[in-house]
Amino acid sequence: MHRCDPHVLVVSLSSLRYGGPRVFTGYFFALLAWYALQQFEERRSWTWIIVFWSAVVLGFLAHLEFAVCFAGLFVWSLWRFAHYRPKWRQGVLDLFALFTVQIVLMLVFYFVAIRRTELGAGPKYQLVPLLIKTASYMLGGPASGQAAGIVALLAAAAICMVLIWLMSNRDDDWIFYAVVILAPLGLIAIRRPEQLYVRYFMISVATSLVLLPSGYEALLRRGLAGLGVALALLAIFVAGNAAKTINLLRFGRGQYLSALHFMEINSDGREVVITSDHDFRNGMLVNYYKRYLERPDHTHYLDGATLHEEYVLTKGGSLGAEWLILHRFDLTKQAERLTDVYGNSYQLVSIYRYSDLSGWNWLTVPQS
Repeated sequence: MHRCDPHVLVVSLSSLRYGGPRVFTGYFFALLAWYALQQFEERRSWTWIIVFWSAVVLGFLAHLEFAVCFAGLFVWSLWRFAHYRPKWRQGVLDLFALFTVQIVLMLVFYFVAIRRTELGAGPKYQLVPLLIKTASYMLGGPASGQAAGIVALLAAAAICMVLIWLMSNRDDDWIFYAVVILAPLGLIAIRRPEQLYVRYFMISVATSLVLLPSGYEALLRRGLAGLGVALALLAIFVAGNAAKTINLLRFGRGQYLSALHFMEINSDGREVVITSDHDFRNGMLVNYYKRYLERPDHTHYLDGATLHEEYVLTKGGSLGAEWLILHRFDLTKQAERLTDVYGNSYQLVSIYRYSDLSGWNWLTVPQS
């Protein structure tokens, strides 16, 4: 039976760089829960039941995306119970011991904290490009373009081939992997969410990266030809992820502090007055990062309501803000000059990038 090797967990997690601490913690506990359930299947120890309980509860608290992992764990356990338990009573007791605590806590968590949760507005997305980007990034491919489509198809084909290989070897672990990988697609087909990001698939991606090494192992056993293909695929995977890791180290989630330093140095006066095209996203970043500037008390963010109030009080004589920040998720062609709703003219002077998936680019535009 295929088993989840702890060393594979380390390799898989180290290759997943995006999504933030909560998402990272979520898929760490997803893999730990899967490992603990496998250990319980072999050793039937209360120690592994407690580890399983803890991983599932902490996984849900880390990120709601953990639900797809829980579905895979539950379906796999039901399958094992139905096909391999010689005594039904013992199987029922095992299922009760494994899942009752988590289901009760999940219901409490849902009714107390989740039921009335409302998601804030996010950027519009196109489903197919988003899925291609997710699958391509899983193997270290590009974010878009024909190459991304090719890599995404290769990823999907590789997953299907490994699942079929596990089925042919009568390895029931394919059930867990199939549920976790395909469940998000099923949920999207039933009800397409208003917001969707690559990071929402991170547990499915992490699970895929634990699944694929078993197929890789089989490829290594195919003689010299298999070894050559396997090494070539490994080199491409490492190179692609290395390039993205370098990009992450270079830009991080955004060069926001560098942008504020630039505005502070190049401001006409001692006061640095900033506004933007999105108060919630950019105002929060300005107020957080300005503490690291040389003159934090002289850096001010003016939101749209304040600018409008000033415009009304001065009867159209407001000077607005000295700096305008435009945030963009992609860097298509940008206008060199623009005018805000109050008639103030601005000119684009610099662009500060982010490494994709979490954050956004900043375009700094001083008033001219």
